[in-house]
Amino acid sequence: MKQPLRVLHFQGRMGKGGAETFMMNAYRNIDRTKIQFDFLIYDDFEDVKPYNKEIHELGGKIYSVPNPNKNILAYIQTVKKLLKDKHFDIVHNEIFFGGGLNLLLAKQAGISKRVAHSHATTDGKGNKIVINTIRKIFQRMLLKNATDYLACSHEAGIGLYGEDQPFIFVPNGIDLESYKNISQSKEEIRNELSILQNALVIGNIGRFENQKNHDFLIDIFEKTVKKKSDCHLILIGEGSLEDRIKDKVINLDLQSKVSFLGLRDDIPQLLKAMDIFLMPSLYEGLPISAVEAQAAGLKIVLSTEVSKETALSENVHFLSLTEESDSWATIILSEPFGNKPTEKLFLYDMKKTANQLEKVYFTE
Repeated sequence: MKQPLRVLHFQGRMGKGGAETFMMNAYRNIDRTKIQFDFLIYDDFEDVKPYNKEIHELGGKIYSVPNPNKNILAYIQTVKKLLKDKHFDIVHNEIFFGGGLNLLLAKQAGISKRVAHSHATTDGKGNKIVINTIRKIFQRMLLKNATDYLACSHEAGIGLYGEDQPFIFVPNGIDLESYKNISQSKEEIRNELSILQNALVIGNIGRFENQKNHDFLIDIFEKTVKKKSDCHLILIGEGSLEDRIKDKVINLDLQSKVSFLGLRDDIPQLLKAMDIFLMPSLYEGLPISAVEAQAAGLKIVLSTEVSKETALSENVHFLSLTEESDSWATIILSEPFGNKPTEKLFLYDMKKTANQLEKVYFTE
């Protein structure tokens, strides 16, 4: 029996971030008799393993290597050995900053199919001279050593590849059906979360890191509460800034109105409890959580740093981060709070996305 193609994903970590969630959605839906996924992570994130059990059950492997940000030489040596000792038919790079190095190492190892995939508009590392120089080197390496170029949005493609490199748009697909058939009612879910039935519930899904801009999000919520007292905020995710944000919530005396739920597996149910999805990120490609929120029929309020292609429904608002938090609160409280999908949303069916990835992997 012919063995499936093995695809090594340069991922860095396998937590519940957008890129990792997307790739797990793809893994669940791809034809695993023909294609199998393996994942490369950094040893710093070995304890981040919400998907580890499922990956192994699906037939995948996880390889831990030194973090290149701490020891680039050890990283290169370990990756070279991995690519030599194990058999991979394809490498698929999701690392934005430094991905060119991964594809160069794969080329040197004789791997003929080397896929680059952009999930963001920037790497978020700033514009210092040294960083800009390294960034340009890595970009040249990526453009020279990739055989296929994918991106989750037009802005994400331009952000990684520049204006001149053609790329394939691959939607950040989700399981659309899981947002239609939820047995619990909104009232039941809110009761479980100890949220008042008449509250206006605002939600965000994202890691507690600088990119997600939780600090400003709390400022926006504070202004919203001043305008309408019966509001509640749900925050889903974990991260290095979580304790700082919790302290801010306490200092503003908002703790009774904010629920920190950590990592969750019941995202469709939690979205059903919400009225509005709020994302004032500093940068994004096309965030899966915003696609999920639109599948759940929520009003959407995003920063203008989020790709405009994220608007897959009728009630989506984009605000500049230079706008005062009071202006954000006004938009949040403006009716209507429901939403209707446009035809674009149905392009984000993960079954279609998985089929698209299969075609990329099997194209010579």
